[in-house]
Amino acid sequence: MKRKILFFIFLLVYCLGFSQSELYVLLKEPQNLSSEDGHCPVGGGDYGFTNISYTQNKYDIPNNEVNIILNYKEAYNDDPSDDCGGSCGQYQDYCSGTEVNTKITIYESFRRTYEGPDPILCGSENCLPISYHAVLLPKITAPADRRCERDTLFKQYSDGQNHNVTGLVWEYYSTTGWKEIPSHKNRFPLNVSLLDVFGTAWRSKFNGNLQLRFKFTAPFTNEVVYSFNTYTIQLTECSPELQSLVPHKTKCSYSEDGSFTLSVDRNLVTNEKLITTLYYKYTTGYNLATDPQKVITSLTPQTNGTYKYTWSLNLAAGWYKIKYQAYKGTGGIATNDPSWASLEFSEEFEIIPSTNVTFNAKKLNDENCFNTNDGKIEIFNVGGEINRTFEYQVNNNSWIPFNGSSTIIGGLGIGNYKIKLRDNEKCTAK
Repeated sequence: MKRKILFFIFLLVYCLGFSQSELYVLLKEPQNLSSEDGHCPVGGGDYGFTNISYTQNKYDIPNNEVNIILNYKEAYNDDPSDDCGGSCGQYQDYCSGTEVNTKITIYESFRRTYEGPDPILCGSENCLPISYHAVLLPKITAPADRRCERDTLFKQYSDGQNHNVTGLVWEYYSTTGWKEIPSHKNRFPLNVSLLDVFGTAWRSKFNGNLQLRFKFTAPFTNEVVYSFNTYTIQLTECSPELQSLVPHKTKCSYSEDGSFTLSVDRNLVTNEKLITTLYYKYTTGYNLATDPQKVITSLTPQTNGTYKYTWSLNLAAGWYKIKYQAYKGTGGIATNDPSWASLEFSEEFEIIPSTNVTFNAKKLNDENCFNTNDGKIEIFNVGGEINRTFEYQVNNNSWIPFNGSSTIIGGLGIGNYKIKLRDNEKCTAK
């Protein structure tokens, strides 16, 4: 069954799934030994960073932008007793104020790499002795429904673009512990499929459902910052592809015994079920039909290579749609399970009622003489389903079959007569 990819679904994801953001920061400062050198005019506690808005960590951000601020101060205080080379006894802040004050938004990063000496012996060279890497990411959640090998693991971000994030690396919990995924490791969200990441041998890579996390890395440090969450992707078999839906009309115009046959492109595998949910078009719109779900455990092969299932004969005339998904395991999937919301409806189809049985009747003649029982009634304009035969009943006596659209009932005496008509499927004219 296909997954929804409509625009309004993306909009909903943007409003709910990406309403906040997460900031990830790595940094490294060189060791500063300026104050330990008695001949260095920098020191006395008047040096170092006075403000780093976000130190190394991860942060929940309530909106989609953040300010990165780095303030560094370095004071010059030349002691007259120290053979000063400058203006002796003069105090000066030559690294002061804000070195960095920049705003980043979703998917933007701030990167700064320090290339000076480490340790610093006497004063920094550029008033910014720090390596710093920060990135702002949209907050994502694991999908509530089950994913099959063809489905994307996460929905695409609302801008419709694929984003590869420098320093971000996805990991999965393998049969031997956490490992980096083999491909698309920098994509965020990870809007690719199991097949895209692992290939067809993905079942050998891990047990059960897929567990994912990501780490934030930087080239200047071996330390990493891990994601806030571990994301569990619930897995299922990919559903067979729907090939056709053929409705079957009700037997009678008034009966509720319609049905339909669905055909799919493959058979079910061992222990696999096809959970199918039926929706009926009420006056208020589509909703669950009466007795709406079937757990299909076997399909019938057809000569054209497809496999079919015919719904039980219990449906009223009207418009219907279905959703279905493959499932392995015990039990089924409740109709209110979140997985149904992510599936597309089939094309709607109509179960039509059979043509109503109709007829007219008239007296042809009374008895010609007393007690001759030669009165006649004509049944004509008989209508109904094509290729059906008909039978009539006089005054609740036996049913008498006839062919064609008319017949004459003879041998009638004086009296009142009640005529009923039905077809060979026992559908009565009403």
